Amino acid sequence: MADAAAAAAAASSSPSLDFLSPEFDALEALRCEGLQPPNPRVRPLDNLNKCLSILPQELSESFVSVPVREPRSQESIAAQQRAKARTSLQMEKAAERARQTKVLDAMAEKLKDGPLGLLVECYEKRGRVLLWTRHAHGIRGTLVGFLLAVDKHFNMVLQDVDEQYTVRRQVPRLVRKQGGHIGSSQQEDKEIQCPPEANCIDEYLGNQTVQEECGESVECLIRDMMELKLFPKLERRRRHLNQVFVRGDSVVMVQKLI
Repeated sequence: MADAAAAAAAASSSPSLDFLSPEFDALEALRCEGLQPPNPRVRPLDNLNKCLSILPQELSESFVSVPVREPRSQESIAAQQRAKARTSLQMEKAAERARQTKVLDAMAEKLKDGPLGLLVECYEKRGRVLLWTRHAHGIRGTLVGFLLAVDKHFNMVLQDVDEQYTVRRQVPRLVRKQGGHIGSSQQEDKEIQCPPEANCIDEYLGNQTVQEECGESVECLIRDMMELKLFPKLERRRRHLNQVFVRGDSVVMVQKLI
């Protein structure tokens, strides 16, 4: 109370401490302890835009002289709503990825001290690994990629994967029949044998009848001797995958790549 009374007495005696005086000195008023403005409950104007409202209307910088904004169009409002929805969706996806990462980290933490410690190290460093995979008949192929996740069952998720694998196909081939041979009987030899004068006729007379009969006979003989069978063949293929899930029961061996 004494400080407030002393500050009020100083303000009445000094124009520089009078808030309503043209000679008011704000710096000196701040240094005077206990000095209060005429209305202590007035909210301070902490930025220039709030100060524009108390400027005289004659000044171009006053709040009244500021041009009024035109109302926003419906397209602008819809675009703003779409942007907010897109931002909200991105934040939800980021939170989901963070949650999934924590789950994967917890799974890898349990395997750090066991025999799968090497895979956990590759997971933490996002290192590349080489996998050999199998199918029911043997080795299927290899995969090279970055390890994103692993669990105790050897299930893995790889990214940026280059795969080389084999596919067993059935290829048709002509094979000789069992017991089939040329010249099985004299009757067949007589039926398919070309006449000795065929060359002379073909050369001098240009007659193609004998040659066509011989060709047809040979084709019929080959058709009777041969048969079509399917034989297995391994075909090697390559492909690139952005991301792939590998089941643990199909993994044969894993190697860490430098």
